[in-house]
Amino acid sequence: ALWVGHGELTFIRPQRLVIHCEEKRPRYINGKEISNWQQGPTVSEAVNYLNMKGWQLDCDPSVLQRGYGKLIFLRPKQ
Repeated sequence: ALWVGHGELTFIRPQRLVIHCEEKRPRYINGKEISNWQQGPTVSEAVNYLNMKGWQLDCDPSVLQRGYGKLIFLRPKQ
C-alpha cells in the first residue's frame, strides 16, 4: 500500500503473523513457541480474536477444520 503524506509517497509494508498449529491449537507464532500452548485457545478462537484485532487471514482456511498447519495473517502497520 502507498501512503501519501506531507507531499511524499511512502511504501507501507504489512505486518505479518505466521502461526503454526498442532492438536487444534496455535503452537508457534513467528517461529517462537507459545508457553503452555496446550491450554491456550483453539485455532478457531485464535482466528476470531485476531480478526477482531484487525488481522486478516491470508492463507487456506482449511487449517481451521484440520486443526494443524500454518496460518498467515496480515495487517497494515499503524
